[in-house]
Amino acid sequence: MNLNAESVLFRSLKLGSLELKNRLVMAPMTRSSSPDGLPAANVAEYYARRAAGGVGLIVTEGTLINQDAAGNDARVPKFYSDALPYWGDVVRAVHQQGGKIAPQLWHVGMMRKPGQGHVAQAQSLGPSGLVKPGVQKTEPMTLVQIQQVIQAYAQAATEAQKLGFDAVEIHGAHGYLIDQFFWQGTNQRNDEYGGSLENRSRFGTEVVAAIRDAVGPDFPIIFRYSQWKQQDYAAR
Repeated sequence: MNLNAESVLFRSLKLGSLELKNRLVMAPMTRSSSPDGLPAANVAEYYARRAAGGVGLIVTEGTLINQDAAGNDARVPKFYSDALPYWGDVVRAVHQQGGKIAPQLWHVGMMRKPGQGHVAQAQSLGPSGLVKPGVQKTEPMTLVQIQQVIQAYAQAATEAQKLGFDAVEIHGAHGYLIDQFFWQGTNQRNDEYGGSLENRSRFGTEVVAAIRDAVGPDFPIIFRYSQWKQQDYAAR
């Protein structure tokens, strides 16, 4: 049976426990429309309209895990504390329109400048404190800080599952925190999180493993990664 591209896009798809009515997925797009990190009614309406339009799966804008230096914009939504009831409203609004939705869990790492985000006094975090190769702004993350951030990802995924989201996506791309561990240009560590490709991958794989332990075997986990970095579009 010959299938053209259009017919394939509109076929249903099952990925583990996630069943989609078609293969159209809305990519995450930063909107900066949540003052104080709270995704109010306008955010729920925004995603509900996309679900009503028929997209199979919505991946939300980046949402910040519970770590003081996770974000660089106080209008980017949080995914913890007082923001969670609002996300429950978003899920219900999307489901009422027959859609599926996953939050994108995000930590910007060294792409945060001092004074930015929800906790202005927080120190930005990165594997080696490097914004880009050769440009160091802070001290490297400690092993304690690494474990704290991993657990913050797991907690966010747990909350997403409780709220009724259909999956979670981990933002591991474009020069943000997880990608800063992957990239040798920003990861100059000499411990188990740096050096070889296996070691540079350890932080990202431990984030995935901690989330899997938290949400069980069937809840879908999406991992977004890239080659290029906003610090260097030619990076490979």
